[in-house]
Amino acid sequence: MSVRTIVGAVNHALMTEMALDPSVVVFGEDVGREGGVFRATVGLQSTYGAGRCFDTPLSEGGIVGAAIGMAVAGLKPVVEIQFAGFSYPAFDQLASHAARLRNRTRGSMEVPLVVRMPYGGGIGAPEHHSESPEALYAHVPGLKVVVPSTPHDAKGLLIAAIRDPDPVIFMEPKRIYLSLTQEVPDDAYTIEIGRT
Repeated sequence: MSVRTIVGAVNHALMTEMALDPSVVVFGEDVGREGGVFRATVGLQSTYGAGRCFDTPLSEGGIVGAAIGMAVAGLKPVVEIQFAGFSYPAFDQLASHAARLRNRTRGSMEVPLVVRMPYGGGIGAPEHHSESPEALYAHVPGLKVVVPSTPHDAKGLLIAAIRDPDPVIFMEPKRIYLSLTQEVPDDAYTIEIGRT
């Protein structure tokens, strides 16, 4: 057991799954060398290389579109959108493609994709940096929306999301990213998505 914050638990979940499964890749804006805006991906590129954790251009639609193709081809992409308010350019890719491929192909295609995004207000940030679009994504058939509230849940739910064969929107509450701490198991564990 280690005491972790939510952002620390997210980082440890990514480290854990990348160690266990070489098909897991992490990418997005500034997630590689810089380790992400909130440092949730610190150490991934230095540990697993730039082929598995890399930076992208500023194009949320391009990031998610590429991730869908990679997922269909057998990888397990975990992409980061810097703030939930920046996710709207990717909404078409998520609602029109990622969410529908299993049904459209009568179950022959899976889209094991995780889209991580910090969400919510309360940190004094401007407009696109403080939005809470979880209801928008929750109303799209074929998408699962996960919102952890503790470090323990963040790690277990993120590992479950990565292992899920369907697309998962993983919304991280940035107001408590660093303020809430909790003991979290060091080994890999999952928490069932949808469990109440």
